[in-house]
Amino acid sequence: MPRSFLSLSNLGNADLADLELRASMSAVGARFTGEARGALALLSAAPRPYARLAVESAASRMGLRTTAMGPDEVSALGDAAVAARAVGEHAPATVLLGWSAERAGAFVAASPGPVLVADGATGDPVGALADLLALRAAAPLASHRLAVLGDASPRALDLAVALATLGGSVAFVHPVGFAPDPERLTLVRERAASTGAAVLDTDSLIDGLRDATAVVVEPWPEGQAERFRAYTLQRHTLRVVKAGAGLLHRAPERRGPELSATLAEDPAWWAGVSRGLAVHAASALLSALFHPGSQRAVIG
Repeated sequence: MPRSFLSLSNLGNADLADLELRASMSAVGARFTGEARGALALLSAAPRPYARLAVESAASRMGLRTTAMGPDEVSALGDAAVAARAVGEHAPATVLLGWSAERAGAFVAASPGPVLVADGATGDPVGALADLLALRAAAPLASHRLAVLGDASPRALDLAVALATLGGSVAFVHPVGFAPDPERLTLVRERAASTGAAVLDTDSLIDGLRDATAVVVEPWPEGQAERFRAYTLQRHTLRVVKAGAGLLHRAPERRGPELSATLAEDPAWWAGVSRGLAVHAASALLSALFHPGSQRAVIG
């Protein structure tokens, strides 16, 4: 298990399975123990209320106090490496909410303690793990075919890498010019090849959705409505997905023209399920920060 979590991309099958088990234990009422020294530092570089709520709830379950700073305070911390060393003198671990990739990388490199990134530019381990748990609740992960519709976010890429690592297939569906980051796409392909899964990168909406068991619907990039209008998810376009396929969205409270409004009332709408699982995902990740060994040793 890594010392810090910037994304799920560097985790192998055993680590992902370990996190799944920790989350499952949290869901049935198990309580993990934290470190007594100091308070967990929550540093929000941008407003991330739902990610913060999940992390604070998980920390409370572990008996951890939290010290939270908002965007203005985080900006006032100045240089990321200097801030990491100063925060590390007081906090046993740090959670970075909404940080840029460059600042998060510098903070993690200089931090004397472990760090968890949530809803940031490097990835979203909390949200992606929650999505993975929602998929697992519906069917074995290796049986899934995930379609990522739109401009793939760090969270969706985290989920895609994790699912491919565990045997599931992935399709990226987007307009020309909006393909996923090449390095992440290559990583998804490599992980899928090692498990016999498939990866498709396409600008064809129907080909990408065909036989999908779950669809991640991404918000449209600002100012790109004309480019993405043909990729609106509507009820009639779901005719090619598998029966019972679920819909996921990283910001369901701000969903827009990327999907038909009626679909959010459909039983296939799993975004609420995923959000409910986020506290267990955060519990799993925090417990792994404090106790990176076998999950059997972390119950308090």
